[in-house]
Amino acid sequence: MHASRAALLAALLLLPVTPASAAPRLPSARDEPLVTRIVTLDSAPAVREAPAASRSTAAADVDASQRELMSAARRAGIRLTASRHYRHVVNGLVVRVPQSQTALLGALPGVASVAAPVVYEAPESPVPVSAETVRRAVAEAGAAARTAGAPSGREIVTVTDLTGVAEVRRSGVTGRGVTVGIIDSGIAYDHPALGGGGFPNAKVVGGYDFADGDTDPYDDATGSAAGHGTHVAGIVAGDDDHILGVAPDARLRAYRVFGSGNGAGEDVILAALDQAAADGDDVVNMSLGTPIGARSSSVLSTAVDRLVASGTAVAVAVGNGYAGPFRTSEPAAAEQAIAVGSTYSDRSPYLALTLGGEETPVAYTQSGRGARTPSSGSAPWAEVTTGCEQLPAGSLSGRIALFSFKWNGSGPICRPMDIARVLEAAGAVAAVQHDPTMPENVLPGSPCCGTAGIPVLGISEKDARRVLASAPDARLAWGAYAAIPLKEDAAGLMDHGSAWGPGNELEFKPDIAAPGGYILSAMPKALDWYGVSSGTSMASPHIAGVTALLLQRNPALSPREIQSILQNTATPLAMTGDPARGAQPVAQQGAGRVDARAAIAAAGRTAVRTTPSELPLRDLEGRPAVRTITVHNDSDQPVTYRIGHRAAVSAAPPYTSEWKAEDAAARVDVPGPERITVRAHGSRAVPVTVRQPVGAVDGTLFGGWIEFVPAAAEQPVLRVPYQGVSGDFDAVSAINPTFSAINTTLDNPALRPAVGNFGRNLPVTIDLANEDTSDDGAAVMLSHGFPLLERLRVQVTDARGRVVATPYDQSWLTRISGAGTGVEFHAWDATLDDGGAAPAGTYRLRLVFDKALGDRDHAPGTETWTSPEVTVVR
Repeated sequence: MHASRAALLAALLLLPVTPASAAPRLPSARDEPLVTRIVTLDSAPAVREAPAASRSTAAADVDASQRELMSAARRAGIRLTASRHYRHVVNGLVVRVPQSQTALLGALPGVASVAAPVVYEAPESPVPVSAETVRRAVAEAGAAARTAGAPSGREIVTVTDLTGVAEVRRSGVTGRGVTVGIIDSGIAYDHPALGGGGFPNAKVVGGYDFADGDTDPYDDATGSAAGHGTHVAGIVAGDDDHILGVAPDARLRAYRVFGSGNGAGEDVILAALDQAAADGDDVVNMSLGTPIGARSSSVLSTAVDRLVASGTAVAVAVGNGYAGPFRTSEPAAAEQAIAVGSTYSDRSPYLALTLGGEETPVAYTQSGRGARTPSSGSAPWAEVTTGCEQLPAGSLSGRIALFSFKWNGSGPICRPMDIARVLEAAGAVAAVQHDPTMPENVLPGSPCCGTAGIPVLGISEKDARRVLASAPDARLAWGAYAAIPLKEDAAGLMDHGSAWGPGNELEFKPDIAAPGGYILSAMPKALDWYGVSSGTSMASPHIAGVTALLLQRNPALSPREIQSILQNTATPLAMTGDPARGAQPVAQQGAGRVDARAAIAAAGRTAVRTTPSELPLRDLEGRPAVRTITVHNDSDQPVTYRIGHRAAVSAAPPYTSEWKAEDAAARVDVPGPERITVRAHGSRAVPVTVRQPVGAVDGTLFGGWIEFVPAAAEQPVLRVPYQGVSGDFDAVSAINPTFSAINTTLDNPALRPAVGNFGRNLPVTIDLANEDTSDDGAAVMLSHGFPLLERLRVQVTDARGRVVATPYDQSWLTRISGAGTGVEFHAWDATLDDGGAAPAGTYRLRLVFDKALGDRDHAPGTETWTSPEVTVVR
């Protein structure tokens, strides 16, 4: 008998015998701590699911169904309190309930789901830039664009010049009469570009602070996301002397969900989305998301779909990260959302120093691990070569210290931030890193590790040599700006950091791309009024703004028609880093980069478009995919098209940043004539057959565009992008092969003697008979690489193959193989499922992977792995 069980039995035998009525009270639900859950109901549809004329009745039905739930919970003895009520995009409540009663709550009539709210990590705050620096940037950009009709300096620095937005605005389409809701960190409505007054004002006409539960959605300077919502709002509709947003005459509503903390609960974001529906916003932007377990069927994604279906277009950032295919965030995974990827600008705007009287600036990257740089003033520079050795106090007083790594052959002797703290202690006012091992024009990235109380910068090796060669009395001055042109193999093309699709359940994602790299926009006053940031958070409001332009041009457009127009008129982009090879995989760029001029031209009375505007082919399993594309011609004249096909580069597994580019393309057949004519105010159906690339390995992502090229030059080319997966998606291994390819001395998975113990897959002995505690367990080291696991279990089987313990059992897990090296450990301590001790003998640990979307019937495809023997000694 296990020692602890024997002790428990002895204690029970010593208890006095008492009548049943006097028995000691067992713990009850009333003694339990409460947990927060989102409860959705299917006993009455959400208000926005009903026709507009019936919504008051629908609201009454929703309220009645929620009251009935509370009554039913009381009758069932469930301890339940409600803190939020959703009516418009979800019929649901946020409740506090004992953990042990959640299953009972889920069984009540009318309850569709009970789920713990997901916490969405706060997006990164943009880097502040002073107004004077932005003024210089605008002047510099404007000086280079003096030809008639060229974009202005404001349009260039806000990166609204790459997509035809500038030309659209000059035609009088500016977003007037359209309201865009911003679900983010709030909006600094006192900014000159965003109304410049109190709340509400002529620009920011409404909103609510859901983070703090009050009526003032101001974007203050606290929290990880400080300034993010204001930056987003400036991209949509900012307008002052320095920046010009996509739709400067659009109105905004601010829904603050990111406050002083580091994230926002799904329950808070749902409340903001529900309020946006109640307010009747025309467009909603959500520059937020999480890739963890992202599904199109989640509560938040479903709410987005309902909002779109009821008439509000929703643009959502697809996410960021250098993790390869299948990394779409939620709620960008929502099928009706316009999921937006990010392209680079054609230049990188950097803050810069000036050296002495020289005109050429010294551009720098600024680490968030240090203090903000000043916007004016100057200081002498000093070179430091001593590494992490402490320097005399005051020896660098008032100086900007330049340093580089010291290498010992295998790595730095001390880390960059360690050096920065040494320089700070010696009195330096800033620490400037340069790296002699990098190409001379490349600026170093953010250094590691920890923080410092002074600015920590990185400059190129070319500029470092220039500073070091300057006169001893030369000073470095703050407040300059440097617009460094990107190389042709990146300018305007897909940002490497823009997250890939498809969705984890093979939804077509992203839908479209827009500029998101190196964007200057608005910031709160406490953060210097302006800032620069990059990512899909900046691309999504560009699409929200273009949507506002389309709605001004044609207020009758539905969200689905808007998406069709955007995708039909988008520009396919060449492969980033290798443009001559072909088009970037559709799984990262979607339909391509938005073209506002072509979209506006297609939105009027002469509109032509297709349905659908994208083809998600899922996994073909070797079979042809037969689809129908309908071309709609709403103009007064017939239109003739030549039907063509453009293939994109394919992406073969593994699903990590180590994905493999493949030139093999899908075969596309269009039966019938090569040219078609669509009569005025008519439509024509075109059958299309797509076959997967020949010889492509299972799991290869392929894509391209079906093109309708008009005979008349004034008509736009219509493109319908497609995405598919070669072979059987199930055949892609749940086990990440890149882990062992990178770590050649390690196996994956591997049975190991303890958590954190890396090595080969070997038998393990759990010896409970000795005094040594280091061998009292076993662990499986695992890097899993399938996009989405419906369930992952670690089972323990005995010598007869029976499952005797399940130390790990979790649902809806996203792959951890982003860079190829993500790893986790799952331990077993020789305890059985019933809490007892595993007898001496031999066991094995078995991994059971249930893959989401395992086949066309949505049943999970199961993969298993079994470890070597685990011997238990007692």
